[in-house]
Amino acid sequence: MLENVPLKLVSLGLAALLWFVIAGEKTSEMGVSAHLELQSFPKDLEVTGEPVDSVEVRLRASPGIIQRIGPGDVSAQVDLAGLEEGEHIVHLTEKSIRMPFGVKVVKITPSLLTLNLERTLQKVVPVRPRLVGRPAAGYEVAEVKADPTEVRIAGPRSRVAVVESAFTEPLSVEGSQSNVTAVVNMGLEDPMLRILGSPRVRASVAIREVEGERALEGVPVEIKGEGGTIRPSAVRVVVEGPASLLRALRAEDVHPSVDLAAERKGAEAPVAVDLAPGHSALRVKEITPASFSVRAARPPHRTR
Repeated sequence: MLENVPLKLVSLGLAALLWFVIAGEKTSEMGVSAHLELQSFPKDLEVTGEPVDSVEVRLRASPGIIQRIGPGDVSAQVDLAGLEEGEHIVHLTEKSIRMPFGVKVVKITPSLLTLNLERTLQKVVPVRPRLVGRPAAGYEVAEVKADPTEVRIAGPRSRVAVVESAFTEPLSVEGSQSNVTAVVNMGLEDPMLRILGSPRVRASVAIREVEGERALEGVPVEIKGEGGTIRPSAVRVVVEGPASLLRALRAEDVHPSVDLAAERKGAEAPVAVDLAPGHSALRVKEITPASFSVRAARPPHRTR
């Protein structure tokens, strides 16, 4: 048992010296932002609520090691394998932190994470083009279309359920007197949702002259056919359409008529209104009265 005693004493001395060196070595601390990695993410589930992208980690090591730690050398890893839809509390420990050899974790902030997992839902919603500006004076927006008219979106179930439409980049109609068409990108207000397929859409805006209406009073009614009369013999006609055409419309361009031959005596004969050629952009909105009772014509007076 006394063999190699000198060698054993030397080894013991070296071990004691190494311990004193390590024990007396200076250490440094540094705080770093560690990117949060969610691993083994369950299929068809998504994280809702305020996203946590990183945590603060306080590290301790020798000055030489601390000074060599750079961005990306430290990260926090959370294994989600086996988790189901619902709320989950995750504890972050030193084992959760990936870091260089020789470094000790002093503190993790926050050390507790609450993750809400929801099922992924898909939904088809209409596309609503957005417009900015105003057409030229005397013109207005008549119709707005999108091609395609609908788009499929996806995201957490509760977020998708409340979305009613997707919108486009603003399309300017400022000062326009004619139709406007452009290919623009689509978007969603909720950043947790996404568009499936192409985010591009063709938006079309129909620009037309401002429309109005004009009433023409006492327009004579033409009687077609024989064998009856009507009272009164004039009607009120309301015409609608582009303002410039309404201003140029004359009373003689409006032709109300009643066809007595098509109706039985005592029946109601509807009033039809024709507009003179060149007024196809105008429309008859209202006729008052809209019909007449047909009265039999009096037989000619005979003299004896």
